[in-house]
Amino acid sequence: MRNIYHVKTPENVTLEFELAGAGSRGVAVIIDTLFQNLILFFIILIAALIFGDGNFNLWNAEENTLYIVMAILLIFIVQFGYFLLFEYFSKGSTLGKRIVGLKVIMANGEPVSFTAALVRNLLRIGDMLPGIYGVGIFSVVLNKRYMRVGDLAANTVVIKVKNRKTDFSSIRSINPEQRNIPVSPKEEALLIEYNERLKDNKNPLCSTTLENQLYHHFYNKVGPLPNLPEKFNKRIYLKSLLNYIGIT
Repeated sequence: MRNIYHVKTPENVTLEFELAGAGSRGVAVIIDTLFQNLILFFIILIAALIFGDGNFNLWNAEENTLYIVMAILLIFIVQFGYFLLFEYFSKGSTLGKRIVGLKVIMANGEPVSFTAALVRNLLRIGDMLPGIYGVGIFSVVLNKRYMRVGDLAANTVVIKVKNRKTDFSSIRSINPEQRNIPVSPKEEALLIEYNERLKDNKNPLCSTTLENQLYHHFYNKVGPLPNLPEKFNKRIYLKSLLNYIGIT
């Protein structure tokens, strides 16, 4: 059963996100844990090759002190920074989430912030109690937004990302009205309002928050667009979308 999460923009227009349940999130965690263990295995293997004789006694390894410190630091980063770093720098997706098709966003629809990613992952230890994410699973099942304890503290939700691979070659010559773009009349009205704001630089209603919400929503829903530059930001994407559906 799909659980749809609604976010209202400043214009009182509702955006929809499909929330990820305990099952899909559990699969993502298993994949991420396997990746973590694989990385840790290679770190330990490289350390063993450096030491050669297998002597890991910290008291008798002065000549290898630098390698020991580096190995411990890398293990710490992988163990405690894996989820934090991936979720922040990969826009809410760890390797496991990306494979399953999930991502973390703020409850207001904006991209996850560093502070939120830090809080939700610091509390991951609590969600793991008493073992195998017992507290986390219990919280997700009972919460209507499928939020574990870390999500509740950081005000984040985990959503499903629709991976669309659209063949644009057959629709580039079609009129905008005939293009099969999954944009509802309400969403189109919101894009028109956004376009009007862009034309007036002095418009006090021009909102970065609105731009973030629109980009996140439409990129997840529509996906890549034809003729989109390799390096683009939120505004360039939204302008391309406006042109693509015939709003100029």
